[in-house]
Amino acid sequence: MALQNKLHLKSLYTKLLLTFTLTVTLLIFGLSALLYRNYTSASIDSITRTNTSMLHQISYSANYMDNVAQKFITAATAEPSVANLFFNPEDDMVLLGGAFRFLNLLVTTNDYVYSAYTVSLPLDRIVSTENGAFYSVHDFYDPEAVKLVQEWNESMARVPIARIIPSSSSGNVNVYTYVLPYQVRLGKHPQTALVVNIKASVLRALITSLNTKEMDYTSDIFVIDANGGVVNHASAEMFKHNIKETSYARAALESNQSSGSFKINIEGKPFNITYVSSDQLRWTFISLTAYDTFMSPVEAIKSSTLLISVIVLMLGLLFSLLMSRSLYSPVRTLMDAIRNKNDELVRKQRDQRHTLKGDWLKQIVLGNKSFEEQELELQKAELGIRPRLAGRARMVMFRIDGYKSFVDNYSKRDRRLLKFAIANIIEDLSLANLHADVIDMDNDKLVLLLDSDGSEEETSILIELARNVQSSVNQYLRLSVSTAIGNPALSAHFLGEAYSETLALSMYRLVAGQGSVLTPAFLSSIENQPSFPESKAKLLLDSLKLGHLDKAIGYYDEIMNGLVRSRYETILSSVMRLMFMIRSAFPSVADSDQSRVPDLLQGFLIHIESIESLEEIHRKFEEIFKEIVDSLDTSKQNKRQMIVSRVKQMIEENYHDTNLNLSALAEEFQMSHVYLGRIFKESTGQSAVEYITTVRMEHVKQLLDETNLSTKAIVEKCGWEDSNYFYILFKKHFGMPLSQYRLQPKNTDE
Repeated sequence: MALQNKLHLKSLYTKLLLTFTLTVTLLIFGLSALLYRNYTSASIDSITRTNTSMLHQISYSANYMDNVAQKFITAATAEPSVANLFFNPEDDMVLLGGAFRFLNLLVTTNDYVYSAYTVSLPLDRIVSTENGAFYSVHDFYDPEAVKLVQEWNESMARVPIARIIPSSSSGNVNVYTYVLPYQVRLGKHPQTALVVNIKASVLRALITSLNTKEMDYTSDIFVIDANGGVVNHASAEMFKHNIKETSYARAALESNQSSGSFKINIEGKPFNITYVSSDQLRWTFISLTAYDTFMSPVEAIKSSTLLISVIVLMLGLLFSLLMSRSLYSPVRTLMDAIRNKNDELVRKQRDQRHTLKGDWLKQIVLGNKSFEEQELELQKAELGIRPRLAGRARMVMFRIDGYKSFVDNYSKRDRRLLKFAIANIIEDLSLANLHADVIDMDNDKLVLLLDSDGSEEETSILIELARNVQSSVNQYLRLSVSTAIGNPALSAHFLGEAYSETLALSMYRLVAGQGSVLTPAFLSSIENQPSFPESKAKLLLDSLKLGHLDKAIGYYDEIMNGLVRSRYETILSSVMRLMFMIRSAFPSVADSDQSRVPDLLQGFLIHIESIESLEEIHRKFEEIFKEIVDSLDTSKQNKRQMIVSRVKQMIEENYHDTNLNLSALAEEFQMSHVYLGRIFKESTGQSAVEYITTVRMEHVKQLLDETNLSTKAIVEKCGWEDSNYFYILFKKHFGMPLSQYRLQPKNTDE
């Protein structure tokens, strides 16, 4: 009988152990599956946000390029002399040359423009700024441009045409062509047109830069037109290829949304497709990112978790079998062992209760879990959830200020302990008046979840609670937290929407400052989206070009003061637009390897969403402004030296020209004679006139010493018309009259 009892107990113990092992294993599988799903969703959302931000940057640059082209066309057509190239039948090179120099100067001073043509079909004359040559219609090296003028219609107006054009020297160039009739008569096809070619390489350089510097995973970026033709790509060879028949391009073109993302299989592999559309250009910007490039960590977690679960299951089964065969102790020993095991299980469940409660509430708050009332009551009883969650519910979000410094200054363990301490402070201050629980969310966020009656008095209580929490956290932990108090949710089933709204409200810490308490009333003070202050931004850029750092900072302050009561998205969009305008206005500095500006611009764009205050944005811009001004000062000095060297060379080559003077030199350089004279004297210590006299006198001396020419011949050879003035200058330069100098013996070689 005793043996039968032992065998029965052995069987019972084996069943209990197997049940426990299977339960723990299933729990691990369940939690792992939940973690895998959330991590997958977070990874996809992160990639989509990054790609959308990058495509918006490229779209802003493309629109800016289009604006530059339109301004170029306006400037060219507004100049009266340009009309000579279209309508003057005479080959008067004075008139035609002046018009061409103006057009060529516009092209030279605009980094986006590759070349411009003036096409006059009645005169059979085409002028190209690329080489300054005049062509007939049939001999022009770019016949496609002529065809565009001949076939021009209204649909081509203000729309860039992607083309591969031949260079007048060698090779081909990818450009965007704008065709504008110079004069249109009602009912007649235009016979004259201005053709402007914009460099596609500028936009391609930005795509390549963003695709290599901002991303740690493999991706590809396409810019396509409404017909599916590739108008830009990191590879120049893809230009003009048509990808309309590809599934991702067709889906992006057929979408009614201005931006979005979706998953698609390409050659059997899953890809994340992100797209942004530009109404101004009628282009679509598409980013392709292979899933395996950013899902590998998720798959690694999945594999590791599965392996651990299998190992736990196998070890549990093995352990159960071994224990079941070794039950040879007395009944009392066996019962004590069972009792001890049950006590251990109870203790583990009690220790895990807090963690399980936090995980369950976190999923409810995020809106990732649906539940029935019966399940809610069961979880409240088992996990000790304080809020009743039977009616309205509300949340207060606390965010750690200066989170980047928080991560840099503390280890992962210390950060966990500090967040636990903040949660305890919130609980201690709230439990006296509220039915609430504190939930540790990701990164810098903690959420206080409570029952709500929706009254104004409750809002006042929560504001006072937030102030007390901020004061205690600062006093005991030397940390600062900002608070966002959300609107009440109708029930616990709507907590996901309430969390999104509260998170969006907390982003206005950027305006209110660190340590602020934000309530829904704050959003009512937000103005409608203002227009971007384009004129002030241009004044800022002009100040930087002139090296006026203080004025540039002043214009920046005016711009930001006008945006301070705007929506968070408007502020970020305006800041990014200003950053792209700066980058486009100073391409030589923004792409220079000798300057810190490229790294500052790139770092700002990458980390802009993590910036917490307007002061931090101000510091970033001030640093960028200073670097640009310093770089421009260095470039300006180098250009001055080049101009002075060229002026000296021209004087040496043309000293015999009687018309050589400062005004003639200034006209050659197309700059003010006052400015040219000033930089020449500052660099050489002599005025341009004094230097011309010095060079001429050196040649006079050479002719006097080495030839028997008459004074009149020497004067004419050295560029003087007035011999009397020459005698005065000669005596002043050499310290003796010309007659006395001639009486001296000549220096001749033996």
